[in-house]
This record gives sequence, structure tokens and C-alpha cells, in this order.
Amino acid sequence: MRYSHAVRGVLAAGLITTGLAAGLVTAPASALATAPQGAAPQATVPQGEGSAYGLTASGPVSVPPVPAVSSTTETVRKSLLREESTDLVKASALDVSASAARARSTVAKAAVPAADLMADAVTAKCRGGHGSAHLARAVIAGKRLDASPPPNTTIPVDVEGVGRTSLTLNKQERMADGRLAVTAMELRLPLPGKPATIRIASATCGKSGPAEQPADAPAPTPVEHDLPVTG
Repeated sequence: MRYSHAVRGVLAAGLITTGLAAGLVTAPASALATAPQGAAPQATVPQGEGSAYGLTASGPVSVPPVPAVSSTTETVRKSLLREESTDLVKASALDVSASAARARSTVAKAAVPAADLMADAVTAKCRGGHGSAHLARAVIAGKRLDASPPPNTTIPVDVEGVGRTSLTLNKQERMADGRLAVTAMELRLPLPGKPATIRIASATCGKSGPAEQPADAPAPTPVEHDLPVTG
């Protein structure tokens, strides 16, 4: 009889202990179940996003951004052996890459015959919200262009039979979401009927969202002399 009482006491103690343990395990789950929806901080943290493209053209002849990539995580890459869908702009070996924090675009053998513009290689880089551009053996109207131009360097150009135009090197501008867009070359051509804009090598990076306010882009750096173009 005493043995039975002792067993019942041990069993009762075991059940109490088990109940306490179950309460400890289930309490956090119930607390999570009653947490207000949308309270996760990850939903409000701005996310980094990089994007890049080789070239694009708008105007009488439109060329969509090719090749083009974007990423908010790991690095993605695309390449294009040649772009010659229009006589307005030609290029070979276009290579672009982008990840959450950086982007890069390189275009080899770029040429715009109407403006007598050509370059062995044109590169735009963007990393952590900062950008740069590099030009390898770039020439317009027989004049060599700076290999590492300051941001927003603008060169006036006179194109025979077309009119005055402008070439912007290392164009940097803040987008509405706060990210930085870097375009190695942007050429405007006053073609009859509708002006054309050609962009070669562009990279965009930075964090988007309300936590990042757009910053002012560097002021344009004009080049004083004109470059008459024949052809």
C-alpha cells in the first residue's frame, strides 16, 4: 500500500513537470501567433539593387537596352557578341553584370558614324552608390577623349548637315528611388523630324526605398572648345 502511494506521488510529480515544460515550449509560439501583422522589420529595410545595360537608343530608330540585367542578390551576367540592328550605333562584345551592391557595363568597338564617334572600349561602374567611367581610345571628330572623364563632362559637337549636338561623358544622376545611374557616354543627335539619344554603357546601383534620400548629382563639366564633325 505504501508502495502504491509512492508510485502515485512520483507519477503526479512527473505530470506537473511535463505540464510546466509544455507551457515553456508553447508560450513563445502563442506570443508569435498574437503578434500584429506587418511588424517584421525586414519589410521596411531598403534593399540594394544593381542593374546594367550595354547600349540603348531612342528617337527615329529605337533600340531597347541590350543586353540588360538586374539583381537584388547574387551577381548575374549577360553578354552579346554584336549589336548592329541599326546603322545609328554599332558595338561588339557587350558585357554586363549586376548584384545587390554593384553593377558594371563594358562595350567594345562602339561607334556612332553620324557623329564620327568611336571607342575601343567604354565602361561604366557603380559600387555602393558611387560611380565612374573609363574610355579606351575614344575619339570624336578625330579628337581624343579623356580616358577617365569627370562626372557629367559635356562636349558640344557640330555635325555637318545635322546641326549642333552634345556628348556627355560619365553622366551621373540620382534616380527617384535614390539609386545612382552612371552612363559612360550619352550622345544627342538633332536628326530631322525627331532628335535621337544614344547611351553607351550604363550601370546603376545603391539602395532603393524611403530611407535613402536622393543626393544632388555632380554639376556638369563643360568642355569649352567645339568639335566640328564632317561626314
